[in-house]
Amino acid sequence: MTTIEPTSAGITTTTTDATGPMGQASSLGGLDSEAFLKLMVAQLRYQNPMEPSDPSQMMLQTATFTQLESMQELVKLQQRDLGLQEAVMAAGLIGDEVTAAQPDGSLVTGTVQGVRYTTAGPILDLGGDNEVALGQVTEIRRVPAATADATA
Repeated sequence: MTTIEPTSAGITTTTTDATGPMGQASSLGGLDSEAFLKLMVAQLRYQNPMEPSDPSQMMLQTATFTQLESMQELVKLQQRDLGLQEAVMAAGLIGDEVTAAQPDGSLVTGTVQGVRYTTAGPILDLGGDNEVALGQVTEIRRVPAATADATA
């Protein structure tokens, strides 16, 4: 949260949380769009009347702010699309044999029985107690249809 307060020495901003959506620092140095607009209004309100701010600078700041907001929205859309692509890929692995690296460095191999979707990404169920994250997969082997039918 950012608070903007006028003081005798100028404008003071206090940021108590410099993270944006999903816990990442925002590209405005911790300022969200509302705080940025409040800061801009405070700058206008408390400017020296004998030395007014340059309107071209104000337009440049506004254009930059709009561009940053657009880029942030684009990043959100790309992250959503990546999540959808991972979900489709994980579902497509059902019935395939995969090898994945475990956190301890060992490898686990198994046939994908199902997929569980979490906020961290898809988790592949290899049967039994073996579950691996899609990002841990190091090798994928397509099981021939005749072999898959014989084991079912």
